[in-house]
Amino acid sequence: MDVWRISRTNTIFFPQLSPPEGLNERDYCKIVMLEKGCQFCAEKSNNLRIYWIFRVRSCWDCLMERVEYIPQGQSIPDFTAGLLFETFRMHGMFGPEYKVFWKSDYKLSEIEFSKVKESEREKWIEEKNLKCKSLMEDAFKRRKIDQESREIHNQAKLNKVKSFCHLMMLETSHDSQLNSSPSSELKSRKPIYSPYILSLCPTFNGTITLPNHLFAQVTFKSWRDKMLQDYKQIEMKYSIPIRSNQIYQKLLRTKWFFSPLQHWIVHCKTYISPPYINNDPRIAWPEEFLDRNIIRKIFNEAIECDKKADDAKFALRHVESIIFQKVTNLKSAIAFGLGGSDDENFNKCVNCNNSNNNNNTGLEIFRCKICIENTSNYLLYSYRGVKKHLQKHSSLIVEDNIELDYKIMCNYFKDYSNCWFKTGNYPYKLPDEIMQILKSHRMPWWKNSN
Repeated sequence: MDVWRISRTNTIFFPQLSPPEGLNERDYCKIVMLEKGCQFCAEKSNNLRIYWIFRVRSCWDCLMERVEYIPQGQSIPDFTAGLLFETFRMHGMFGPEYKVFWKSDYKLSEIEFSKVKESEREKWIEEKNLKCKSLMEDAFKRRKIDQESREIHNQAKLNKVKSFCHLMMLETSHDSQLNSSPSSELKSRKPIYSPYILSLCPTFNGTITLPNHLFAQVTFKSWRDKMLQDYKQIEMKYSIPIRSNQIYQKLLRTKWFFSPLQHWIVHCKTYISPPYINNDPRIAWPEEFLDRNIIRKIFNEAIECDKKADDAKFALRHVESIIFQKVTNLKSAIAFGLGGSDDENFNKCVNCNNSNNNNNTGLEIFRCKICIENTSNYLLYSYRGVKKHLQKHSSLIVEDNIELDYKIMCNYFKDYSNCWFKTGNYPYKLPDEIMQILKSHRMPWWKNSN
């Protein structure tokens, strides 16, 4: 085992402490090799760590499969004396504490304890507790050293990555339009890279979290190449709002911007996804390109939206007239889904043409005939509500005493027609001929293209 000991003591990332009691040099070195991942599943996840109490290198899931845990407050069996244990909060920082034992040791100790005579059990427990105390102290010591070492290494990694960033920020460009004299050239030099965007690059943080052996292989050149790719993506993302503002400022200077067409600008395809020069939003548009390829297209698309809106509004009136002709009584109102669902646990009307329907309660357009006959002040109910109300009258035939308020129903449909115009979603069951009218007059901003 001298080879393993010499290798360990000569490697900066390996612990300098001798192996804990009962662990040879070879197994000791294997446990601390975090770069190999979990020793059970080889998963290299962020929750991988060394549990010195159990002397394993494990991810959380594999650890939970191999431990026995007892909730805080529950009695601890006597045979657990001498067993090494951890204390975990299983359900977040405010969850209950659990005393956690290694499952195989837990079962062996239970068997061993059962074989000890009653008269000798107290002595057995004392001996086990004494041995456990020294092992627990050793495990806590190693865990503390691991934490301190991890903090030192992380700080060293952070310092190295920051030095790489500093080298990138020293890179400058100069404006060729200025004079070529040394003084003017010095003034014209500008940093190429923003420290803020550099700090947002995934490679920046990803490098710091690399295992020690992989971090040692990182060079400035390889790191810079990856950072440049990240930097470009982030810079392009942050440039999109700048280009959008360039379009908006240009639109403000057009005459038609303050006309009714203004309402349709945000729905124009060119406004939503403008053509970037070389597909790069970082490049500002020249005025001529902006006028010819963007502003003019937005104007034409806004006119087209306005025409489609007029057609859609005309279709709405047509749809309303059909509905008002077809929905004239209780039966037809129920057929159109105005009564909602009778099932109180049913949150969506699955038979509706529109999948976004959430009208499970129905419209309050129904009234009780008995109340109308007895008083001038009557209430409007949903279909489910009026049936529940009729139970007070002990009515045997419920449907015979329910009436549709046609005028209120028409008002409801007009309101929902306007909602349909804004969203493209009609909330009730509609006949196929009406659905066909709606589909043929779709507006550009409706997400559902069917």
